[in-house]
Amino acid sequence: MRERQSKIFNLLCSAKKLSVRQIGKLTAIPKSSAHRHKKVIEARNLYPESNFWETSKGQKYQHRLVIATILIFGVMCGVGAGKIRLFFKLIRIFTHVGISESTIRKIANEIENKIIDFQKMHEGGVNFEKPLEVIVGADETFFDKIILVLMELASGYIFIEEEASDRTYVTWMEKVQDVISKIGLRIKYVVSDRAKALIKLALKGIKCLSVPDLFHASNEIVKLLGLNLNRKLNSIQAKIEKTSAVLSILITLSKGADEIRTQKLVIENQICEQEVIERNINRYKNLLHKLSISVHAFNIANSERQTSAQIQILLAEIVRIIELILMECDINDKKKRLKKFSKQAEGIALLIDTWWVWAEESLNSFHIDNDLKKWLLEVLLPFIYWKSQFTKTKNPKFKQSYLAAYENAELKMQRHPLTPLSENHSEWLSWAEWMVSNFQRSSSAVEGRNGCLSQLRHNGRGLSGNRLRALTAIHNFGLRRSDGTTAAERLFRRDFPDIFEWVIERMGELPTPRNSANSPMKLTS
Repeated sequence: MRERQSKIFNLLCSAKKLSVRQIGKLTAIPKSSAHRHKKVIEARNLYPESNFWETSKGQKYQHRLVIATILIFGVMCGVGAGKIRLFFKLIRIFTHVGISESTIRKIANEIENKIIDFQKMHEGGVNFEKPLEVIVGADETFFDKIILVLMELASGYIFIEEEASDRTYVTWMEKVQDVISKIGLRIKYVVSDRAKALIKLALKGIKCLSVPDLFHASNEIVKLLGLNLNRKLNSIQAKIEKTSAVLSILITLSKGADEIRTQKLVIENQICEQEVIERNINRYKNLLHKLSISVHAFNIANSERQTSAQIQILLAEIVRIIELILMECDINDKKKRLKKFSKQAEGIALLIDTWWVWAEESLNSFHIDNDLKKWLLEVLLPFIYWKSQFTKTKNPKFKQSYLAAYENAELKMQRHPLTPLSENHSEWLSWAEWMVSNFQRSSSAVEGRNGCLSQLRHNGRGLSGNRLRALTAIHNFGLRRSDGTTAAERLFRRDFPDIFEWVIERMGELPTPRNSANSPMKLTS
């Protein structure tokens, strides 16, 4: 119908005035139908831009505009059909497209189904000669139902984002096993909080290392020291303010020297207590900074290779400092947070050795000599590693530390005699970047995804199973990082069609408006 109307419109816009009979003859459309279409075109020509929507280019743009709006705001942002209908009314597209709320919901459902089909088609079409080696983060989020999330941390690709009746080991294992067999994965280690089911999933089910999430581990320190130290500081400052006011009154009233001396002594003791708390707050902040910049594959001071034994010594020293702070500031660890942190120290440290074994194993397939291997592991790898850390972090203090480490590693690489002689620079850079991306000590990407879903969930409309699957596909194949790549492209190391263009091509014609759609619009919700 739109094609017929477009032909008639083009003839109506011609310089020569044509009768309905002539129009029908030129378009091979019956006279009665040509007359009806002509009346429809004239009736909806209400605004200056109306003629544009009648053209072929206008109809293509109209199709893209409607689908993009419903995809972005309706599917991805959870905006209701009523608000989208209001938007379409305000841009005066209602004269050419049906925009009832039921129509918008129908288009949204169709878009979701197309997006889900896109993921099924392209994820199922990826084949590898050998299993894909990955590291994953696992977590659960809770709405009216439990959502299990399993994400590949280096690429950000979501393998599992599904509703479940429980979060037991058996449920997790069923879903993970299905993914492993469908895509062909070899999971090297699992980063998670200390949920028992997730630890068992890694150690018993997948038979790999279970790495404690460094963010969750350090958060135990924050809850133990950060809150208590600041509370004590606020309390002592209030006491000093109160006793200083009392001293001022005593001096004003010319009270006895003994009373004034006693009050001054109280203030001095309180100031000493404040200094102790402030000193320990600085120790606590430095401790967190030290923890973050030290749990790395390389020593930040000299870019030399680190081992799990070195990290365990470092973590033991951090525990000792925390114990001193607790004793000096009289803080009671009622919830045994320090014990929880100490229990995770070994798992955090083991990540270092596991990653190094992986790095060395990955080089064995290249059949290179020892000198080149040493250059790759000790010179190129730390250079790429600190460059990555410096680029990723947004914390100014960390950024400064990582920049210094990066510059030292760069200088070391430039001075090394093998650097200008090494062949296949692009291949080695690609290997080093891939290897560095596999050093993951936190599942913060999973936490961020959970927060995104939570925001959508709490806008009052919930998340249907179909909507959730569509959002997962959009995350994997639609969202792009600053380098222009999607999670699927980073994981599978190949290009995929643009998901939006793919959906646009497969969406049918937009529905035509009802007569009532041309009624005046009021700004009501």
